[in-house]
Amino acid sequence: MTPRSCVSPANARVALAALLLCASCQRQTAPAPAGSALAAASAPRPVDHLAPDELAAGTADVWGLTIPRDMRIEHRFPEIAYVVGPVKADALANYVRDRVVVSHVEIGAGRTIFPNAHIKGGSRDHVYELDVIPEPSGSRLEIQDLTPVKVVPGLSDEERWRQAGLTPQGRPLDMKKFE
Repeated sequence: MTPRSCVSPANARVALAALLLCASCQRQTAPAPAGSALAAASAPRPVDHLAPDELAAGTADVWGLTIPRDMRIEHRFPEIAYVVGPVKADALANYVRDRVVVSHVEIGAGRTIFPNAHIKGGSRDHVYELDVIPEPSGSRLEIQDLTPVKVVPGLSDEERWRQAGLTPQGRPLDMKKFE
């Protein structure tokens, strides 16, 4: 004799329907109140928003380094530039860190130094030192071009002086250029 099943076909259909109904239900959570910290932490942040103390890039640049929006170029000379603005020194250091290639960073109480740095948006063969200095009204960024002058082989001393715009005695060849 064959063993008989205790489950009738009608009971099997009811059990299968209940199982499918439970599997198709999704648990929904109630939204958190608008002012709660949980709502702020779980809400995705839009990509176009800055993190706290993150500086936005401006339109001016010095040797390929885009200056932050809230800062301005105070002085710019052939080998050094000074940039100032009402920003926090640590925020400025983080901004610079993202835009230079450097082997190490020297962090001190009075300044943050990026020695022998290459600016990502600048010339690959130039070497810079960038100093972030806190000031009472914000921060100062000093960018110094440390690239050594290329020596042209085969020139005499007189030709090198002439190339620099000077006589061998150190006097200017054209006084109008120095006015």
